[in-house]
Amino acid sequence: MAKPRDGFTSFRKPVRHVGAMPHTFSGKPVERWRPKLNDRVQTPNGVGVVIEISGDMFLVDLDNQVATVWERLTSIKLPS
Repeated sequence: MAKPRDGFTSFRKPVRHVGAMPHTFSGKPVERWRPKLNDRVQTPNGVGVVIEISGDMFLVDLDNQVATVWERLTSIKLPS
């Protein structure tokens, strides 16, 4: 009688064991730009000034528009 391959788990892919990733910390944390109050910023809706900060949300008063918008830090950048 023929022996089944790997028993009942023959349909599973073999598990690949990988060693730990090498330690890459250089000792200094990376400084990330964060706008402050009254900084000019570029948002998807236009250029404006930061007027309030709450966590990672920034209230931006848009130039040449009657609007203020809440934007996340990931969608704000320095004006070009």
